[in-house]
Amino acid sequence: MKNKILYLMVFLLAIVGLSSCEDETTEGFTDITYYPTLEVLGEPEIMITVGSTYEDAGVVAELNGEDVTDQVEVTSNVDTSTGGVYSVNYKIENEEGFFVTGSRTVYVADPTPSIISTGIHTTAEGTKRFWFSSEAVVNFSGYDILIFQVEPDVFYISDFMGGYYDQRVGYGPGYAMNGYFKLNDDNTITPISSIVPAWGDSMDAITSSSVDPTTGQITYVMEYAGLMEYTIIIN
Repeated sequence: MKNKILYLMVFLLAIVGLSSCEDETTEGFTDITYYPTLEVLGEPEIMITVGSTYEDAGVVAELNGEDVTDQVEVTSNVDTSTGGVYSVNYKIENEEGFFVTGSRTVYVADPTPSIISTGIHTTAEGTKRFWFSSEAVVNFSGYDILIFQVEPDVFYISDFMGGYYDQRVGYGPGYAMNGYFKLNDDNTITPISSIVPAWGDSMDAITSSSVDPTTGQITYVMEYAGLMEYTIIIN
């Protein structure tokens, strides 16, 4: 009989303990959590010219079926007086701290005439990667590269590697080597900066380059990571 009473007391204490833990873990939370939604309106990437007016297309946000667009936090570094790459970021958060974000990229281009046109270019046949140790060659072409002028004779390029890791291998834009280069008077180019965001590294050097003044075709040989060499041809 004593054993039965002891077992009953242990069982009741366990129930009380579980109830207490449940009260502690759910304290401060509502029974139902409504998650916000956010839709970026317009294009995710916009190009405008230096000196123009930028009007953002905005977003639409909802929470539990209600429009909460006026509660969206917007941060932007867009400066239309200076060429470059800018971003507009959006964030909406509910009472429990759950949030969603969105963003838009704004390219501000200098309209000064140049033999290199502003816009989407394409890697041409003859583009290849050469691996020093194995002497393996990988030919690739047909990938889109954004190039635009940020100030006279200074250009942004979305991928110095011609889309190799970003598009051909399929790693995504974090593995594109974006940066800036200068167009010289002799129609060669000099790199100013470069970075692969996902790896945090940059090119070793551009060893030779040329820009065709008639067609605007860009050709250069770039060494990377001490391991490989890219011959890039961009139409």
